[in-house]
Amino acid sequence: MACDCIGVDIEGDSLFSYKEQVSLIQVSGNGKNYIFDPLVLDSVQPLSALFENRSILKIFHGSDYDIVSLKRDYQFKVGPVYDTALAARAIGIKQFSLQNLIETYFQVKLSKKFQKANWKLRPLSKDQLDYAALDTIYLHRLYQILSEAVEKKGRSDQLQEECLLMEEITWSGTPFEPNDYIRTKGARALPERSQQVLRELIAERDKIAEERSAPPFKIISSRYLIVMAEKMPRNPVEMQELFPKKNISIVKYTERWLSAVQKGLVTEEPLPDRVKNVHPPLTSGQEKVLKSLKGWRNRQAEAEGLEPAMVLTASVLKEVARYKPRKIEDFSAIPQMRTWQIRRYGEQLFKEVAVRKPPSKTEDNSPTD
Repeated sequence: MACDCIGVDIEGDSLFSYKEQVSLIQVSGNGKNYIFDPLVLDSVQPLSALFENRSILKIFHGSDYDIVSLKRDYQFKVGPVYDTALAARAIGIKQFSLQNLIETYFQVKLSKKFQKANWKLRPLSKDQLDYAALDTIYLHRLYQILSEAVEKKGRSDQLQEECLLMEEITWSGTPFEPNDYIRTKGARALPERSQQVLRELIAERDKIAEERSAPPFKIISSRYLIVMAEKMPRNPVEMQELFPKKNISIVKYTERWLSAVQKGLVTEEPLPDRVKNVHPPLTSGQEKVLKSLKGWRNRQAEAEGLEPAMVLTASVLKEVARYKPRKIEDFSAIPQMRTWQIRRYGEQLFKEVAVRKPPSKTEDNSPTD
C-alpha cells in the first residue's frame, strides 16, 4: 500500500470473552479498504512493518484502545498517530463520536447495528464487513478537515504532543488476583468477615468466567455478590429467600456460591492492606487554591469554547494546588502536565497561584529550587 496515511480501526471481543483479543483489523488508504482477520489468518505479523513505518501516518478515532490492543496481542509499535477524536475535542466539538462527526461533515448516518456484536463469531456476514469498513473509510477526509481546523485554532502543538503520548500507551491489565475484590463497588464498606466472603465469591465468579470463556460481568452482577457477602446464605433455601426472583446464574451455580460463602466464613487468610493514597489530603489552604484554579480553568474553557478537561484536567489542577510552584519552570515536575499546557497557560496559572495567600510551613509542599 503506497500512501502517506491510512485510517485504522479494530474490532475486539471484550463483551464476549474472558480474555479479550483483537478480532478484526481494518485499514483504509488510497481509496482502498482492507480487512484482516486474525482469527482466520495464520499470522498478522507482516502488518508490523506497516504500523511501524513512520513515513505513513496512522489515523485513528479514539486511538488508546486500538493501540493498546495491537500492542497487547501482537507487540506492534504504532506510529506516527493522529487521533480524530482528540482533534475534534481540541476545536471545541462536544459531540465527537465517529458517527456524529461523519454525519456532521459528510451527511452520512452510520448504522449502530453491530456496535455490540460478537466479533469473534465466524463466518462474518457481508453487513458486518461493510460496517467494519465504514469505521475507516472516512478517517482520511476527516483528518484533512480537522487538522486544518486545529491549525486555525492554534492547537497543532497540542495534538502533536497528545498523539505522541498515545504511541507510548501500553496494556496495563494484570492476571486476576482474589484481593482485587476490593475494587468492587461497596466492598470497602463491608465488615471484615463479609469482605472475606466477597473475596471468595469474586474468585469463584472468575473461575466460572474462565471455564465459560466469558467476561465475569456476564456471569453475575457484582451487586448480587455484595448481597450474598452481606447476608451470607448457608443453604439453597436461604439463597432462594435472598433472591426470590429467579436469576439463571444464581440458580445454575447455587452450590458453587454457597461453597464460596462457606470458604469465606472459615478462612484465616488476612484481608489486603487498604491502599493508601500516595499523597495526603489537600490542606484547607490548598483546597482554596484548587477552587480558585478550577474557577480560572472553567472561565478559560468557556472563553475558548472547549471542554474544561481540554484546558487542564481536575487531577492536574489538584497537583498544581498541592505543589504550588514557585516559578513557571516548576510546572514541568507536575505529573501528567503537558508541555503545551505550560507553554499556553503557564503564566496565567502561575499568577493564579501567586495571588493566593502563601501557605504555612506545614502546608508548603512546593518543589525545592
